[in-house]
Amino acid sequence: MKASFISQKVIDALLSAVSDGAGDLFTAIRRACLHFLRRTLIRALHDPLIRYDLDGTILLLPLSHQLPFIRASHPKYSTNVARIAAIALSKYPDLSMIDIGANIGDTVAIVRHDAYFPIMCIDGDPIFFSILEKNAQAWTDVYLVQSFVGDINGATPTRIIAERGTARLIADTRGNGNSTRTETLTNILSAHPTFTPPRLIKIDTDGFDLKIVTHELSLIERLRPIIFLEYDPYFFEQHQSDGHALFHKLSSIGYDAALIFDNTGEFLAYMNLGDDRLQEDIHHFYTGRSGRRYCDIAFFHAQDTDICMQVRLRELSLSNYY
Repeated sequence: MKASFISQKVIDALLSAVSDGAGDLFTAIRRACLHFLRRTLIRALHDPLIRYDLDGTILLLPLSHQLPFIRASHPKYSTNVARIAAIALSKYPDLSMIDIGANIGDTVAIVRHDAYFPIMCIDGDPIFFSILEKNAQAWTDVYLVQSFVGDINGATPTRIIAERGTARLIADTRGNGNSTRTETLTNILSAHPTFTPPRLIKIDTDGFDLKIVTHELSLIERLRPIIFLEYDPYFFEQHQSDGHALFHKLSSIGYDAALIFDNTGEFLAYMNLGDDRLQEDIHHFYTGRSGRRYCDIAFFHAQDTDICMQVRLRELSLSNYY
């Protein structure tokens, strides 16, 4: 995959197809034409790389990647991670972060806009990892690991699905002999002993999130990191994962609070992990949406209740941004 020679004016025009809003008939026709142009360029140029300014960092990403379009509609998308990290850094000067499902490095760009600390980026998809390597050349204290993270060290009966700027593992339910090698987070950390144990772990794996957390409960109990993960019942069902159980398992090892964000980045609510009704309501609200809508949840150990409260107040003060 090579960098494209598509002009920035063309790229800006393509992005405007989203940001134009509803508009009149002319706007709708223009939007349709620009979407057609994008699809044509993706096919004709084999999904070329383009340059995209994300919070002051120029990233390479495939033309098919949805990030620029999501940001055009929701300018504060994923910036919540950066605000959590900045507040955590004020308490923990030795803060480090692990980004599981790092993709092209967009979270690094967003976080580094607000704070500086070591980050380990883990991603198993060969295409996205190759782009991540290119983007990481501009950063220091960023450690790259090419691996899918799972609940076993070895081959799992899964196959890789890559589309619309993301890659995920899905179960090989038909028994076609597909398999993908995964590694546990414990195994990865043991191979990188010089990396400071993380106080913040972000997980975005389109369904493997709960398997990772459940397998790493002993590690999590020992390190007590802030955990920021994607909560999507649609993908959990595909991996036979129980979203309800997550809250009880974390509560059993000392986690007592969580902050819930819509997938647009908007802050929704504070949750006490003992509030079963709110958990059920959240799970019910995001069930049946086929992955089109989900939430992100930040979990805090009891020792970090102060960080949770500071983040909550910060998010409430920013509610007029959306």
